[in-house]
Amino acid sequence: MKNGLKHLKKFIAEHEESIIVLVDKHTYALCYPLLHLNLPYILVPYGENYKNLNSCEYIWKKLVELNANRETTLLCLGGGVLCDMGAFAGTCYQRGMSLALAPTSLLAMVDASIGGKNGVDFLGFKNYIGTFSKPSQTFICPKFLNTLPYLELVNGYVEMLKHGLIADRLHYDQVKLFFLKERHELLPQLIYDSIGIKTQLVEEDFRDLGVRRRLNFGHTIGHAIEANSLSVSEENQALSHGVAVALGMVVESYISHKMTGLSSDQLNEISTVLSGIVKSVYNEIPEIDELMPYLKRDKKNHNHLINCTLIKQIGEANQDYEVEEDLIKAGLDYLKSLK
Repeated sequence: MKNGLKHLKKFIAEHEESIIVLVDKHTYALCYPLLHLNLPYILVPYGENYKNLNSCEYIWKKLVELNANRETTLLCLGGGVLCDMGAFAGTCYQRGMSLALAPTSLLAMVDASIGGKNGVDFLGFKNYIGTFSKPSQTFICPKFLNTLPYLELVNGYVEMLKHGLIADRLHYDQVKLFFLKERHELLPQLIYDSIGIKTQLVEEDFRDLGVRRRLNFGHTIGHAIEANSLSVSEENQALSHGVAVALGMVVESYISHKMTGLSSDQLNEISTVLSGIVKSVYNEIPEIDELMPYLKRDKKNHNHLINCTLIKQIGEANQDYEVEEDLIKAGLDYLKSLK
């Protein structure tokens, strides 16, 4: 994965006649030129609101117009939304065309492009339609991060913190200090370390039936917060995935304190690290009644009970805890107390 941009350019040169590039308005303007490409491309709208079957239908129509077949490679050049949706569209097209991912956001590099999960939102529910399918190639190119605003980096920062919280205390500490001190020369190695944590869990449990679910820490509550924000906010004004998951991690850390013995000191530590994010969106934290419709339909649930991954201590997690509504409400109240 190292020297990703060099390898990506080499891959394009070797397969130039069979590549179609999927981009959004930002990656077409900022990342596509870095590759010095003159390839056919499909331009899709930017943002979570467009991560749906209508966008996939548009992609499929364009693939047909461009005479794409199963030997054609769809190169997804974008963030998490584009990589998720593009990989799903490519997996379905003619029952599976060749796929290559070139994630351009920090979050996509350490999350969406790793693990073979892809899909779209449906009826307001996150990632309800999708498949498990690995791309043929994934290119991690930290140079693309120079095109991002700071708030986009925060999304990836939260995901990298999560990797440390569930599996590696040292990684958590290093990511935390990196952002406090802004030592950007350390970022590429931290990216590879985060990818390593996720890859190990994926290799143990590709179909997401056991230990891979530990990666869901913060996401049960976070996805509900994100989905609710998308439903009530103006276009492109909804909470980002990373911010929503940060809020979810605070709530699920509180639940962990009550259910799995996470110490008060470690709960305070996690809350302090994420408090700046919480304060920046304090007025957008929803009430429990607004979240329950999403929580009850979360695809991770079983036996009609809300399912969460919880942490026992920083660096150690376990999956499949059934959580009562009253405890989730208490966690939201704790989140609001951090203002």
